[in-house]
Amino acid sequence: MSNGSRLASAIGHKLCALVFGVGLALLVGVASTSEGGMRIAILPFQNVSGHVQAPTFITPLLEPALRDRGYDIVEPKALESFLAQRRIRAPNKLSLEQLLALRDQFGAALALMGSIDLFADTAGNPQWGISARLRDIGSGQIVWADAAGFTGDDFTGFLGLGTITFPEQLAVKTVQRLFRNLPAEGMAPDAKRPVPSGPGKASRWVFRSPRLDTDPPKRIAVFPFENGTERRGAALIVDDLLTVGLFQAGRFQVEDPGEVYRGFQFLGFVPYGGIDLETLQVIRDNFGVDAVIVGRVEDYNEGLRPGVSASPSIALDARMLDVRTGEILWMGYHEARAEDSQIVLEFGMIKSMVPLGMKAIAELVATM
Repeated sequence: MSNGSRLASAIGHKLCALVFGVGLALLVGVASTSEGGMRIAILPFQNVSGHVQAPTFITPLLEPALRDRGYDIVEPKALESFLAQRRIRAPNKLSLEQLLALRDQFGAALALMGSIDLFADTAGNPQWGISARLRDIGSGQIVWADAAGFTGDDFTGFLGLGTITFPEQLAVKTVQRLFRNLPAEGMAPDAKRPVPSGPGKASRWVFRSPRLDTDPPKRIAVFPFENGTERRGAALIVDDLLTVGLFQAGRFQVEDPGEVYRGFQFLGFVPYGGIDLETLQVIRDNFGVDAVIVGRVEDYNEGLRPGVSASPSIALDARMLDVRTGEILWMGYHEARAEDSQIVLEFGMIKSMVPLGMKAIAELVATM
């Protein structure tokens, strides 16, 4: 089901509940709030930016951005107490059981989870990168996902004017971009057709099984990538961005990272890199997926470290495994640099890491 149809379904059921005064919405099963808007629980974003102060910029912007679209929000202090009482240490990876507890206690229909992937308070040219997803609490499925990132220099215009030099201002722009395709409460987004597979720009480095055309997996999960770079947290960022990219492509049902995390707790370990057939069969029986994607981040340069290029670059190596047979259904390697989209001078150049990562992932996913 596409991004648009999933969110349209969730919102449509809620509207029915409001019109007829039904106590529970058919899809998400929550009571209508006193304000009449679908209620969202905003979970604390994972901070892998490397800067502890990053959430103080982003978190206060999320609630007003959603309220402006007509949504009701679970009171943050009450949500903090909920997480503390249940000793939830990974609020961006809630299980379905934990989501249902949110619904029962707060009447929430949707849960917003995300990650602050980049914050650089560079003098005169700050940078931000964030990703997020909405989950339907009744089913646990992802109904919307996106990512956004900017540098202050992205807004530089003619004669060098327009550059955003304050991180607070750039944070506002980044959150606005993040939610640009999230419809207002009660508004159904345009249905999004699945992106067809094709050779893509990564075709030189891709193997694709004919089975993806005759018997493709319906539900897939992204397993934690290995980090082969010096950037701490690079693999966590890529895991989230790949989940967003796969969801936006619309060709597969994507298991939420929360359910993947729950599955690893059941296994008692995280299967990085190679996975044997026995482990795949356990995954098949307990995760409810047809295929998993594993891989390695080979390069993740945000252009911020001394001694490296000031231009962002990324390189990913990934493969899709059938959980029934262990067969490789797809594998690919892809690199992307800021200069790849440059037209003339610096026009067209992707200067921020998260948009560059999303572009690389979209090109890689297009070959699946």
